[in-house]
Amino acid sequence: MTRYAPIRSCLAGLLAMALALAPAVVGAQGLDLSLPDLGDPSSGVLPPSEEARIGQEMMREIRGEVDLITDPSINAYVRDLGERIAVASDMPATEFRFFVVDDPRINAFAMPGGYVGVHSGLITAARDESELGAVIAHELSHVTQRHIARRVAAAQQTSLRTAALVLAGLLIGSQNPQAGMAAATTGMASGIDSQLAYSRDHEREADRVGMRILSSAQLDPMGMPEFFQVLMDDNRYRSQPPPFLSTHPLTQARIADARAMADELKPERVFESPDFAYVRARLAVLVADNPDQARNIFQARVESEATPGDRYGLATALVRSGDPARATTIFEGLDEARGEHEMLYLGLAEAALAENRVDDALGRINAGLSLFPDSVGLQVTRIDALLREDRARKALALTRNLTHEHPEAPGIWELHARVASAAADPAESALAMAHYYAVQGDLRAGLSQLRRVDPASASASQRSRANALRDRWESRLTPPG
Repeated sequence: MTRYAPIRSCLAGLLAMALALAPAVVGAQGLDLSLPDLGDPSSGVLPPSEEARIGQEMMREIRGEVDLITDPSINAYVRDLGERIAVASDMPATEFRFFVVDDPRINAFAMPGGYVGVHSGLITAARDESELGAVIAHELSHVTQRHIARRVAAAQQTSLRTAALVLAGLLIGSQNPQAGMAAATTGMASGIDSQLAYSRDHEREADRVGMRILSSAQLDPMGMPEFFQVLMDDNRYRSQPPPFLSTHPLTQARIADARAMADELKPERVFESPDFAYVRARLAVLVADNPDQARNIFQARVESEATPGDRYGLATALVRSGDPARATTIFEGLDEARGEHEMLYLGLAEAALAENRVDDALGRINAGLSLFPDSVGLQVTRIDALLREDRARKALALTRNLTHEHPEAPGIWELHARVASAAADPAESALAMAHYYAVQGDLRAGLSQLRRVDPASASASQRSRANALRDRWESRLTPPG
């Protein structure tokens, strides 16, 4: 079985649903493969409720088959940036879910239901926050304008086989363009592969809407054409184009149009968070083949230019390659030169933990949290420090608070389960793992975890929670009628 076989299996059910909504029509002149007029975004034949169901199913498969970045600070940054951009869109920010894929290729993709995936390679390739935000805004626009629903709508003018190929290529190709193209081109009639990429009209609409969103979010809309140009220039030296270009075709004319619009839309004030440089460098260290390689790369950059991001990357790599004392000096120098920042407190705490100076680490964390109380990275690191001191009950109270603040984050539920186990609370651990699977769309696995809750040892509250979750999830799994 290939790595993407479960995704293809999932697609079979989704295709049946899509085709039930859009009966196949084959005209006397053959297949009409043209996309429908754009019209109003609400005109897509796929109802929002069905889009959400497709997105949940696809997210469940992706989480099971693709490596995701689990670092709390990186995920929190991408989520916060995504929500900042989403607030400026026509859809509530709560309808979007952002996640980071551990993949060096430059890509981002949107799925039905508001799920937006960002490759680690996109974050490290972007030169500033506006360029990264531009791609996120572009993908959000594909969701708000319901382009995916319209592409499913186009399938109603094709045969069953053609519709299957197009939709499979769309969903598989969003994560693995090579697999998507293979699924789409096997036995495909001439011209069908053009539907795997967004249409030119869809792309231009996403450009226009995305740049308006960027401007409203006080990011520089010029980030979109600038990053597109980076992709075009980089593509000249590659045997294969970046995955983003496979599903989002670019031309110089399109880039020129985007530049002209960006000139008109630039806000009076552009605000780019200082977080970007630190997060980009931290991610580059985490995805490097090994800490020594990352240390050598950032050491060379520091000797050449010594930007704050490069200095932060070098310090982070030093922590992981066994030289936390030197890392501490660099972090403290950044703090003195650039001002207090939650990522610097995090780096100092991690350096202290690397030398097993737990009290010092907790001091750094508490100082950071006094200034940045919402920092997920600092909160998670505090929990790790408490576990080292065998203070699992205290850590458990903190992870319980985190699950209330971030109920859709599977990593937080997994952490809560691990801490509950360390605190000798098996019922709470089982409940946490049930949530872990449920937020990823796997309700059956969640129900299996609920069966681990022993009524004899669980508290009344835990038994009540388990029963309520069981009733809710079983009703969602029961077909209507």
